[in-house]
Amino acid sequence: MESKVLGYCAVAAVLGIIAAATGFAAEATKVKASEVVILVDVGTCVYPSSPALALGIVSAVFTIVTRIYISVSFGGAGCCRTDPNSTPISKLLFVFSWVASVVAVILLLAAAGLNNRQGGEVDSYGYITCYVVKPGIFAAGAILAILSAVFGIAAFLTLSPSLQTTTNPAVAVPMAAYNVDPEKNPVPFPPQQYPPQQYPAQQY
Repeated sequence: MESKVLGYCAVAAVLGIIAAATGFAAEATKVKASEVVILVDVGTCVYPSSPALALGIVSAVFTIVTRIYISVSFGGAGCCRTDPNSTPISKLLFVFSWVASVVAVILLLAAAGLNNRQGGEVDSYGYITCYVVKPGIFAAGAILAILSAVFGIAAFLTLSPSLQTTTNPAVAVPMAAYNVDPEKNPVPFPPQQYPPQQYPAQQY
């Protein structure tokens, strides 16, 4: 059983690492303000091509896959149900894992969409505004993605050991009939058999 638990945790960790790695790669390859070309005569902004959009989407997808894998493989970790095996620490960690997953997906998708935004806006003063992703958005999503996996694994490991290990099935052991009231609980006795008695024949 221990090897099975380690296998589940290893897969969840690998998925979280992939989500974080692609998120950090998106942060490194995102469009920077210095790379945007402003065309004043046209009133628009020209953005260079960047793989940050695809990397951000891949990171968000792996974050969702990690979340689903943890919930399915660990049985939801039994943390948000009235389960006798759950502990206050496991419940808190499981909630943290869910929150980290949701926020990570929101940040990664929002940053990916903004990174691929084309054009610009001209304000009332005639200035052109070009939008780029602020530094650290992809990185924050990547950190939350790996934390989601870490919190999910920790929530499972802090459960009561009875959920993680198999126990021997209970065996019914007959109890000796001590202190039994014969009037309330009569105990049947098998009929006793006696050998037939032979009597000598009498002579008259």
